[in-house]
Amino acid sequence: MAAIEIGFSEPVIYLSNFPLESGGSLQVFLGPRTAVDAEVDNLPFAQVMSAPLSNEIPLSQVTFRINDARELSIVVDFKRVVKFSVSAGRSIYSLLIVLPELKVTQAVRLINTQVLEVTDSKAFKLLSLGRQALKQRKNTSAIRIFTKMLGLPESLERQEAVELLGVARERNQQKAHAKAMYREYLKTYPNSEGAIRVKQRLQDLLRAQLKPRARLKAVKKTKNTKTTSRLYGSIAQYYYRGVNRVDDGGSSVDQSLLLNQLSVNWRIRSAEYEIRNFVYASQSYDFSSDTGKAITLETAYSQFKNNHWELSGRAGRQTGSGGGVLGKFDGLRARYDASRKVAINAVAGYPVDISDKRGIQSQKPFWGFGFELDGEGREVDVLPYYIRQEVDGIIDREAIGSEFRFFHKLGNFYGLVDFDIHYSDLNIYLFRGQYNWRKKTIFNLNFDYRNSPLLFTSNALIGRSDVSTIDNLLGIRSENRINALAENRVGNAKTLSLGVSHTFSARYQLNADMTYAQQHFIVDDVRPGFLVSESDQQIYISSQFIANQWLNDRDTSVLGMRLSQTNSYNELSLSISNRLPLMNKWKFDTRLRVDFRDNESGEKLTKYRPSVKWDFRKKQMMYYEAELGMELWQYGGNSSNPNFQRFFVNLGYRWSF
Repeated sequence: MAAIEIGFSEPVIYLSNFPLESGGSLQVFLGPRTAVDAEVDNLPFAQVMSAPLSNEIPLSQVTFRINDARELSIVVDFKRVVKFSVSAGRSIYSLLIVLPELKVTQAVRLINTQVLEVTDSKAFKLLSLGRQALKQRKNTSAIRIFTKMLGLPESLERQEAVELLGVARERNQQKAHAKAMYREYLKTYPNSEGAIRVKQRLQDLLRAQLKPRARLKAVKKTKNTKTTSRLYGSIAQYYYRGVNRVDDGGSSVDQSLLLNQLSVNWRIRSAEYEIRNFVYASQSYDFSSDTGKAITLETAYSQFKNNHWELSGRAGRQTGSGGGVLGKFDGLRARYDASRKVAINAVAGYPVDISDKRGIQSQKPFWGFGFELDGEGREVDVLPYYIRQEVDGIIDREAIGSEFRFFHKLGNFYGLVDFDIHYSDLNIYLFRGQYNWRKKTIFNLNFDYRNSPLLFTSNALIGRSDVSTIDNLLGIRSENRINALAENRVGNAKTLSLGVSHTFSARYQLNADMTYAQQHFIVDDVRPGFLVSESDQQIYISSQFIANQWLNDRDTSVLGMRLSQTNSYNELSLSISNRLPLMNKWKFDTRLRVDFRDNESGEKLTKYRPSVKWDFRKKQMMYYEAELGMELWQYGGNSSNPNFQRFFVNLGYRWSF
């Protein structure tokens, strides 16, 4: 059994997947996006991540998409038809795709801009725990772990577990049980490489029971010093062009952008350690304004793991992914597995400013520590933490919190509580749960409460033009006054969503969800120095009908409907899309979206957006793509706005090495 774990730079919610159990291509639906992070993306957005060559994992590539309706999904393409099951990952930042029929002897990892990796299977992890317990002479624990593995599907890991269970029983003076396991191994795996070794174990055990045997001289084992190294990655270029035209007016170029991307992975591995280096950089040039953007390191880190000392860590620019770190940072994260049930985590560094990723915010150092308490056998993990961040010498954020994870065959949930002890204020409360009512029906419940913006002392600078740093503000205000200014700038946001997904057959699935979002935020009054509060609420009701094999045996079609009600407008959106693979080299994505909007002012607006995209793959190394589409805006009601048209074309390629 193998597993693919897909990690993201932001929290994700798993809704459903289609097909449900098997196929050459898998589409996973995520969302909905909360009001907190709804403005971060330039839509539509797509990102392709190629998999490294592997003889064990038939993964070709993963495509992450956000369409113009802010609906998230990923498309996982395999090299052949495989069986799979999809669920939420071990953290709020990941998804897990289990491939039950694959036999994997070692981990295969794939890292890219959204941090995608193929990780060890459950059997592999249990086998590692059992080996460790056996090495530490914890025979009872080893027996429990290896016995648990006997209930797993057949694999190389299970085969070894049968032998090691006999060894653990023998060391625990359970001779009869040990003989039974050795005999079962020889009966089940008579032609395996380990059969001779296990037969010798059984014969030695039988002889030892007949008469005392002289102790054999220990044979010195040859240490495996073999080290492997592998370099892979991709280079990509994309060109985006858009031309708009207004009725009774001229036309103009509103976009002419060249985007360059570089992704490099270098992995070094031996029996004692593993090192993985990853760099993702981007650069763009805007021809319409004749301005270029310097090369930006989006992600750049070196990750290490020492198998002997149970120590691992990552240094460089990376995603926070828990422990109280909110977003990307430049720094170091370390982990020490003190036991099978307890891991100690530590982190230190500087947060990344998303508006200026080329610099390091050295004026905002932070550090923190935490624990991972594994409820071994109880399906519950608890991850408490403490974190402290400063800004120009005073406290910017000081918080305690914890993540909670529960996993069960009937569902799972994830919880997060973050409490700022410096301001005595709840910063984040998050709950995301999934219930598998039946095999084909899944219910989702998600609740998100957080300060908006999140509470930092740096918030005292919001809206100020007289000073630009906290250090300057300390020259004219006391620290207590600055803390009060920061608190006064913070509102809150609440989001509640309910969803259901039902798979009718291998060809048809229906998804539906409802989201209620409310924001209470602080804005500047018309009077200088005064603040006023405002509220906004949104209600979204959406549904998707997904169908397979309408045009050929591999295509997927999606019919969508979305109702939106906000303080400023009401909108009905209808969409239809089709993804059509041909001859294992071509893919055609066709989409039509129509929006009917009624603004609060009495203005009516109808928007049409048809598009078609072509993808061509050449020898697993070169990918070419092109997209052509248009937007048509037609105004009505009491509107005085002229009608608007926009035509766009996108061209690009990606070379994987």
